[in-house]
Amino acid sequence: MKAICIALLAAAAQLANCQLNAPASQDTAWNSTFTLSAAQKQLGQLSDELASQIETVYRWDQTQLANGGTTQDEFYNLLVGSMNAHPTKPGEILKVEDITDITPFNLPAEVSMSRIIYTSVNLNGTLVPASGYILWPYAAKQIRSRLNWSTTAQAPSVVWNHGTSGWFADGAPSTHRSLFYGDHMPFALAQAGYAVIAPDYAGLGVNASWDGTFVPHQYLAREASAKDSLNMIRAVRSAFPCRITSDYVVVGHSQGGAVSWGVSEVLAQDRSEFLDVYSGHLGTLMFAPAVDSILTHESLFYPLLSRFMKGIFPTFNPSDWLTPLGIARAQLVSDLQAAQFVVEYAVATVPGILVDNPDSTYYGPAYAALADPGNRPYKGPMLLIQGSADPVVSPNATLDTFESTCHKFGGNFEYMSVPGAGHFPGMDATRHLWLSWIEDRFNGHPVQIGCQSSTVESLLPFNRYKNLTSSFLDWSGAPQWYYHLPDRA
Repeated sequence: MKAICIALLAAAAQLANCQLNAPASQDTAWNSTFTLSAAQKQLGQLSDELASQIETVYRWDQTQLANGGTTQDEFYNLLVGSMNAHPTKPGEILKVEDITDITPFNLPAEVSMSRIIYTSVNLNGTLVPASGYILWPYAAKQIRSRLNWSTTAQAPSVVWNHGTSGWFADGAPSTHRSLFYGDHMPFALAQAGYAVIAPDYAGLGVNASWDGTFVPHQYLAREASAKDSLNMIRAVRSAFPCRITSDYVVVGHSQGGAVSWGVSEVLAQDRSEFLDVYSGHLGTLMFAPAVDSILTHESLFYPLLSRFMKGIFPTFNPSDWLTPLGIARAQLVSDLQAAQFVVEYAVATVPGILVDNPDSTYYGPAYAALADPGNRPYKGPMLLIQGSADPVVSPNATLDTFESTCHKFGGNFEYMSVPGAGHFPGMDATRHLWLSWIEDRFNGHPVQIGCQSSTVESLLPFNRYKNLTSSFLDWSGAPQWYYHLPDRA
């Protein structure tokens, strides 16, 4: 209500000065006139109704991209303005945008942003570019680190690993007006006084290397994306050595929950590879980490994974998983560089996409082993927060994985259940709890030794709470004004 009042006051002020913009009708396509070509409709074997639905969602997705997305934003082009044309190791800086023009972004007031492109490695160990953003708080949170007090010029760092935002270049949160997660996490962290180091993951954002080579996003590849996170810490320290503390906490949700768990596993399995950032790691916080997504959601993920599987498993053929229709739809969403909901319309809910028993092949379980976290040594402490009504990630699967991992590899791990909460609301319902947990890590407070399980007690019966955010921010009239619409979800 306060935001609406402010907008009305701004409108009144402009009216008084005879500067009010002419009103314009709002729809889902104010900055997009996209239509599918006849060839694309034919390729995907789309009915007129499905084609229309895909066009509507695609246009809405386009409205969420700042600067027209990665193809129109010169920042993501490494052939223009790159600082390092011949990198030799992970964590090197390729581009830095110290002060990002936040006009096209929907950020909270008094939050600043930088963007960076740096080097990381993929599953095969090949050096690849990766992008990400940093949110800077107005006032750094004052904490008692293990070495010294933070200063007003130094902010404690939280590495934020996002959940599924897409599978192609425009899926990068750094090009999304609200950084994809908005107030669920990155805005909340910045407003709490933390510097938010947020990798896009390789293949999202920058999808062409310094030599023009295509860089696919190796979706759900836990260890590769974990190394994107650790290498971004290196690059940000190099780019902004006086702005952040050396200590950091890792936070992630869904896909990013698995990535964050993977960070702790990478640090535990080979300390020498990341010795420069090992001691700064204070803990890992995970929300609904994807522990069994590939085989659970095969109708969605198999078509998407098929586009880069041959680079990992040379004998793979898309027909091992997909029917001719499935191959055609996978090609269509790839040609469109489609975002999440377009893919769901085109692939996930369509019968006849998969061959019979696709998970009986070697490749599904083999890739799941690369994707699923848990049942490996890890660097604690860790806190896993899971909504009991999560329709995306199975609460039973996360609990089972927590128990088998913690009891086998040694404690400093807590599982927190949030009764009645879904996939995203688990973050919102427990905000004060996890903000305190993060602050305790920086202040050096000890954690309970061993494997701990707890349940959050709601003040009211949990079925009396709203369980889904029902609005989103979009552009309205003047560039500085935003308004709410019902969420299509």
